[in-house]
Amino acid sequence: MKLCLAILFGFLLILVSQSFAAETEEEGYLSINSVTISLKPGYADVHAEYSLEEAFRLLAFMFGENDIRTRLLNKLAFSNATITSMNYSAADLIVYDVEQVYGDGLYWFPAHTFGCEIPEVIINTNLSSERHENIGKLENGIVYY
Repeated sequence: MKLCLAILFGFLLILVSQSFAAETEEEGYLSINSVTISLKPGYADVHAEYSLEEAFRLLAFMFGENDIRTRLLNKLAFSNATITSMNYSAADLIVYDVEQVYGDGLYWFPAHTFGCEIPEVIINTNLSSERHENIGKLENGIVYY
């Protein structure tokens, strides 16, 4: 029985390793579908929706989500971020890269380069909403109240 389980586990690892070899390292098993950045006074709420390869979903369920967490943070590439909640299809983060400008209730969210190209990025402030498609970076920073 133990031998059958070991053989089955080895076969599963071979299948997963083949699927990893077929894709570029940049993409891997995690693909980000959309990112919504809601700018708040002093921080930003970030909601990322992503998809996982089915084979990796089983391994993550068995061995934990630490690699998903690391890969997600690398692809979003925020320097000062904390994951507040996460599941197998979405994650919520708080990003503290926001700076106060002149002390008058104005805040600055700096230009940002993601670790990959993201199909849809939505940026919400209390006054406006911007939608970008297929971008790898936010060229300009945003000043908001």
